[in-house]
Amino acid sequence: MDRVPQAHELMFSIAFLDAAAPRLPEADELLGNLGRHIPDDGVVRVQGGTEDEALHPTHLSPWPELPSRRLLSEHVIEADLERLAGLQQSDGGWTVDFESASAAGALEWRGYATVQAIAILKRN
Repeated sequence: MDRVPQAHELMFSIAFLDAAAPRLPEADELLGNLGRHIPDDGVVRVQGGTEDEALHPTHLSPWPELPSRRLLSEHVIEADLERLAGLQQSDGGWTVDFESASAAGALEWRGYATVQAIAILKRN
């Protein structure tokens, strides 16, 4: 029986195969197998997360040159880049869609989310 990976297992497995692809001939086939678990819209809900918590296409394949980018259509990536740009707050930062354990944790994650969003938007 084929077990369905959890959202973060899927994301980190894809990242591993992207990194291993230059030295691992079977990475392309393995990526294709993982791609079967990505919905057509590229949004993978986080089981047990908040109501709106999900991994989006640019979480799964943030850079255009990655082998995993073939798992997502150009339309899906473009829509996600628009979604990401639209989430910028009035002070210039981004927030996360998951709960933090503390106010300090939320602030730290906000910094991470901001740097990641800028990097993704700049490189795409």
